[in-house]
Amino acid sequence: MAGETTAVAASAARVFKDNPGFGLFAVPFSLTFGTTDNQLADIMEAGYLGVGVTPYAVVWIPTDMDTNVAPAVVHKVTVGSTDIALGLTGAQSGTAQIVPCSTLTTTTAVTKVQVNTSTAAATAAAGTATLILLCQKA
Repeated sequence: MAGETTAVAASAARVFKDNPGFGLFAVPFSLTFGTTDNQLADIMEAGYLGVGVTPYAVVWIPTDMDTNVAPAVVHKVTVGSTDIALGLTGAQSGTAQIVPCSTLTTTTAVTKVQVNTSTAAATAAAGTATLILLCQKA
């Protein structure tokens, strides 16, 4: 069914990603998608960012999760309620992407990171993805 959420455990909020130092740092998340996790408006919760963190770029490293001859699956990355990367098509063929954040937002609390399916897979396949946010402490 479309529009389902695969939740990250509430206890993960205590294991948010942060960096006490200065400069850019990488925040990796490992995701596992089932065949029904790439329908329209599905949400895959990845984890959390700490307070005062600004993501500047998204690295998206998925496997091929749409095996159709004309693949269609498209994802976006959301931090809190802000979409920071749109139009990620890497899961159509298992191609890695690195994109600058379309909106810069600094977290004001421990904030959830999620991957949304904005266009459903034509022929969905189970797969995995690594999501890496390149961030800086404000």
